[in-house]
Amino acid sequence: MDFSGMWNSKRGGFADKIKDSLAPKRDIKMKLENATRILDRQNKKLDIAIRSLKEKDRRYFARVVEAIKNHDRTRATIYANELVEIRKALKVLNSAKYAIESVMVRLATVEDLGDAVAEILPIMQVLKNVRGNLSLILPTAEDGLNQVSNLLQDIMWDATTTGADTIDITVANEEALKILQEAEKKAKEEMEKELPGIPAEFEEEKAESSVFGEFKF
Repeated sequence: MDFSGMWNSKRGGFADKIKDSLAPKRDIKMKLENATRILDRQNKKLDIAIRSLKEKDRRYFARVVEAIKNHDRTRATIYANELVEIRKALKVLNSAKYAIESVMVRLATVEDLGDAVAEILPIMQVLKNVRGNLSLILPTAEDGLNQVSNLLQDIMWDATTTGADTIDITVANEEALKILQEAEKKAKEEMEKELPGIPAEFEEEKAESSVFGEFKF
């Protein structure tokens, strides 16, 4: 009997099983790392856009103040309305930035397909909302977010084909909503802390609209 051949055969089969069991984990890790790199690039684009808008905000605020000093209410109102629009855009960009940062943190916790099912579905909902909000303000970020969504869809497909536990869509939506609301809250707090208030008499009367709720800055 060829014991050597039997041992090599068994050793090869055992090694192959280990290799096969580790392959999905490596594949997930690579896709998650790629997704995180893309999200990091999108956040850098957001940082540039935010800095630009903050500079524009400072210029328009100075114009409002100057017009008020000159008792030019018409011009002050025009500049104040422009300032309101700038701050609406800033709110969207800051909210998107914080939402993406939260997504990156969550992706870093995913280790296997079980984690993927629990984390990725709400993350995909978050990215869908962020993409929609940025489409008119920063359309250059849309392609990157689409790439990330495709990578995450691939991972979810792997999870469903390997029989990983599914997650209630309602739970996923609730988790996504929490992420988005927390991002909006942080964006609002930062704007209130960093930007001077618009004189009350020049603020637009209508409330700002939001996909996830309403707040006035």
